Amino acid sequence: MIAYNSKELDNISIQEEATAALEKECITAEEHAAIVAAHPSSLYTPNIFMRIGLFILTSIIMLFSSGLFALMSLGGGDEGITALSFILGIISYIVLEVMVREKKHHKSGADSALMWWASVSILVGIGVATSGDLGILAWSLTVLLLSLWFTLRFADVSMSIIAHLAFLATLFSISIRLGTAGRIITPFLLMGASLGVYLLAGKLSRIHTYRHYRRCLEVLKALGLLTLYVSGNYFVVREVSNEMFGLDLQPGESIPGGWIFWIFTVVLPPLYIYLGLRWKDRILLIAGLILLAAIVFTIRYYHSVAPIEVAMTLGGAFMILVAYFVTKYLKEPKKGFTAAGDDEKHALQRLQIEAVIISQTMSHTPQPTQGEVNFGGGTGSGGGATGEY
Repeated sequence: MIAYNSKELDNISIQEEATAALEKECITAEEHAAIVAAHPSSLYTPNIFMRIGLFILTSIIMLFSSGLFALMSLGGGDEGITALSFILGIISYIVLEVMVREKKHHKSGADSALMWWASVSILVGIGVATSGDLGILAWSLTVLLLSLWFTLRFADVSMSIIAHLAFLATLFSISIRLGTAGRIITPFLLMGASLGVYLLAGKLSRIHTYRHYRRCLEVLKALGLLTLYVSGNYFVVREVSNEMFGLDLQPGESIPGGWIFWIFTVVLPPLYIYLGLRWKDRILLIAGLILLAAIVFTIRYYHSVAPIEVAMTLGGAFMILVAYFVTKYLKEPKKGFTAAGDDEKHALQRLQIEAVIISQTMSHTPQPTQGEVNFGGGTGSGGGATGEY
């Protein structure tokens, strides 16, 4: 399914680990060079500045190409624009496949630009062809299918984010079509879907087959936790319900069953922190620490217990205090889980790199020099042996 050569992707991972180990002085420059030479990769992945430059350059080229084709089809009306959009989308995708498979581009910036141009062109073509009357459900399904394909094909992190949001939008569109009952269950449906994405991404990230999607899965885990909280946050549920479902709530008036969402709002971030420490899950821990600010904001928005300056100061002090105690708790490693994330990470990399070095340097058995005894070769041992020693 993935467009890149699996072996070369593995070699890139080994090279990245070797570079990180070299920066931490876990290996020497000679050992680093030996590892890179033993695990070559022909994939083209420039530095971040080159990626940005190639993305902009490719986008400019596609923009001028689109303008040229648009001038050629000025008199075609909506049909001409639709055909032009689909043609540009198909051409962009074909060029993307060629650059990846023939030119060996991997996260180069140019491939990302072509990916986005192909997606946007196809969506514009669909929008013009349907006069924009496709409906939220159909739009979200279309975006979901497109982004899911690009995620599976090119392991693109941005497309995985779009796919997750489109998936939730699809569920939201389906649930609100079910009438009053659907509107009531919508927050819980989205929370359940977000939790499912988090658990599934965590499970897949531990399977060797899906190692090339590791970054996408890590982002989906973090995004699943965030959307789980947002779907149950009192502020979000109240304001969205008030705007979309016409509740016409007055200031100070709560939504039906609002106490349930207040519990989710206040309890989920501390629960993330607790489970992050218990399960040694860094993503859970960081999400919990970040979402502490959402608790302060939500409470302050509906309950003016103090001036905004005081509330912000107290909220910031509370977050700093929690972060301090978490850091202090993890100062001493707890079964391999520690606040010193880089050290833990590079300790694992050091073990992996040392294994690679040993496999490269110890792959040949040395021959004995003249005068040395070449031990080994006997097949007998102890009583009852067959006579061969």
